[in-house]
Amino acid sequence: DLLLEGADAQSVRDCVDALDAGPKQAIALAFFQGLSHAELAAHMQEPLGTVKSWVRRGLERLKRCLDGAGFAR
Repeated sequence: DLLLEGADAQSVRDCVDALDAGPKQAIALAFFQGLSHAELAAHMQEPLGTVKSWVRRGLERLKRCLDGAGFAR
């Protein structure tokens, strides 16, 4: 079980590392600091629409990457 958990964690890290800088930062701030889209836009000094797109597309890319890596859910 621990080996599988370690492999899953590595898959997540690999997929997050594959994201572009903007989406990666936006997702990290949203999930680990609990920032809203508006707060992200202000913090990152980017338009609200850009930040929303980064989060949405970044999450879509993470899902595809994890699905392709056989991520065990």
